[in-house]
Amino acid sequence: MKILLIGKNGLLGSEFDKIIENNKLSLSRNELDITKLKETLEIVRKYKPDIIINCSAISNVDYCEENIEQAILVNTIGVENLLISAIETKALLVHFSTDYVFDGNKNSPYTIYDIPNPINIYGISKLLSEKIILNSGYENYLIIRTSWLFGKGRSSFITKILSLLNQDVIYMTGQISNPTYSKDLAKRVMKMINENYRGLFHLTGSLSVSRYELAKFVLEKFNYKGKIILVNDFPSKAKRPKYSSLDNYPLEPLRDYKSAIEEFLSIT
Repeated sequence: MKILLIGKNGLLGSEFDKIIENNKLSLSRNELDITKLKETLEIVRKYKPDIIINCSAISNVDYCEENIEQAILVNTIGVENLLISAIETKALLVHFSTDYVFDGNKNSPYTIYDIPNPINIYGISKLLSEKIILNSGYENYLIIRTSWLFGKGRSSFITKILSLLNQDVIYMTGQISNPTYSKDLAKRVMKMINENYRGLFHLTGSLSVSRYELAKFVLEKFNYKGKIILVNDFPSKAKRPKYSSLDNYPLEPLRDYKSAIEEFLSIT
């Protein structure tokens, strides 16, 4: 099978690029602008992939809040262009969404049956991309909602924590979700592709944790001697859901963040 991987340099795309060894065309954002339908169609028609894996997105939540047009263009219109291309060539479209499609008002993990209600532009742009696929009538798709990605290749909440090691006082919120190792996610999704999964799924690390507790866990590995203070919220451009843990049913979740972070830190 031939695979077209889009967003090869990102946190998740770089992991797919490592594990897909043959019959692939891996493109960066600079090599394919998915916001342009003509350009996208030309690439897809020429390569004729069996599978299109979309790892291209603007995931900086505050940036999206200040740059609404760009967020919608990449996270929504770009996905629509890929869908049009996938339909024409009958390719499987693999697309990634987020826990931020939910408002955070639950106190138990969100299931695939819960009704989304995003509270920021990033979540809105991702939910719109989901709806475009789900309402198209095209059934050859795989949508994966995930959360709090970390891994090699790009900054994440974990690398942000590490950048604070020299500070005497660190402030963290009690926002809760599931840290997810990009390496684990890419491997599982490839397995799902090979096993012909179709539809919308939640797939994250198995344990939920607050940003405060996560920071404590990471910093303890480095014998941090300063103070970590729990705060209700930070002043920011975008609102964040206070609780956005995802229930992975009917899938088995990925490994918990503790063992995943230990592996990540050993190679960082």
